[in-house]
Amino acid sequence: MASYKLKLAAILLTSTAYLYKSITQRTPLYFLSPPPPLPASISSTCTTHFPSILQNCEDFAILPNTTVLFLSCDRSRREWYHAFSAFPPGVDKGEVFMWDYSQPKVAPTLLSRAESLGADFHPLGLSAVPTKGGEGGGVRLFVTNQAKKEARVEVIDVDLKTKSARHKRSLKDAKIFSPNGIVGVDEDSFFITNDGFFSRRWSTALLFEVIFGAPGGQVVHVHIPPSASSASGGKDSVLAYSVAWISLANGLALDRVKQKLYVASSTHGIYTYSIPDMAHAFHAIPESFHRTPFSADNLHLGPTGRLFVSGISSLSAFATSMLAEGKVGPPAWTAELLPAVDKSDRREVALRGLDPANSPLRKEEWVWRSIYMDDGKFFGGVSTGGVVDVQGTFVGVSVVGKGVLVCKKVLERPGVLVKKVEKGEGEEKVKEEL
Repeated sequence: MASYKLKLAAILLTSTAYLYKSITQRTPLYFLSPPPPLPASISSTCTTHFPSILQNCEDFAILPNTTVLFLSCDRSRREWYHAFSAFPPGVDKGEVFMWDYSQPKVAPTLLSRAESLGADFHPLGLSAVPTKGGEGGGVRLFVTNQAKKEARVEVIDVDLKTKSARHKRSLKDAKIFSPNGIVGVDEDSFFITNDGFFSRRWSTALLFEVIFGAPGGQVVHVHIPPSASSASGGKDSVLAYSVAWISLANGLALDRVKQKLYVASSTHGIYTYSIPDMAHAFHAIPESFHRTPFSADNLHLGPTGRLFVSGISSLSAFATSMLAEGKVGPPAWTAELLPAVDKSDRREVALRGLDPANSPLRKEEWVWRSIYMDDGKFFGGVSTGGVVDVQGTFVGVSVVGKGVLVCKKVLERPGVLVKKVEKGEGEEKVKEEL
């Protein structure tokens, strides 16, 4: 009998260990406290711009060393959900805008007027890449289009001097079946994520794929052959290579200096891949993984290579906001990825322990710093956000909100280090506290 109980206990402990490992590799949504209201010291520096024009913006991209933003918006976003092939008839066409946040009173410029885009245009991710020979005035936009008929990637060339745009191509391929995030490598190649293996294919199977965290999402490198990149209006084939499979693949960011690709998994966290040769970027090598304290949505690579992730900390609040617009939006959370901390640096360990973004994580996973949080009553539901310049300006957009948020400040690190002198037996002891 004792032997039987011992075996049963061993089996239960082993099963629990595997279950624990499985669970802790996923986002612990139920253990994260809701963010507090945005402090007045931050909100007083924030402004929401053009809410009547920029509605339900999923993503933004910024041209390096400029203040020019490109925004992917769709005012009918609450009416369709691509993953489950839910596209009601007659929904409004999505939009892509250009806006200079250093000129806040100048209205955004609409870039998606081209008739070749058609009415079936529903943009999600977008990326901006300077073009060769553009003399500083040419930009190529890659935009993922969750069109009802067939998903694809749109290529739009923008002239910054004239603020005009030309739709160059619609790129289709078997490996571009549910594109979500996108990041350009150069003007002829980019990475995309297909968010789920069963996205746009089989709704019931997709639910199980997400619940069990199955690696059905795909990271794909796409290269446009010279014949296709130089042509106009055609639909030549592309060269697409599978790079990785992860669960519920979402946002992307590419650090060209460090030669690293960052991929957000909404069920797990952030995957980092190193790229030994940028000329052959599809040879990406898995490097590291960081679990996020919320369900990761989109990534933004800021100045000096700082990586920011925005995500969902309340699935119920987000779902409610997607169904109908309310006075209060879902909670918003944007955090910065920090290097691993040296355990001997007690001050840094303490500061990270005070940050609510690290509270649901194990101590060795304290790599996050909250830079923007609000309970949904100020802006809420930031789908893409981050610091965009060396002055510390924060920009955020919301797929369930209106306007683009610009703040001059971000949250300061909690806690102030002080030193107390304690008198012991014949000696003084210095104690560090927060």
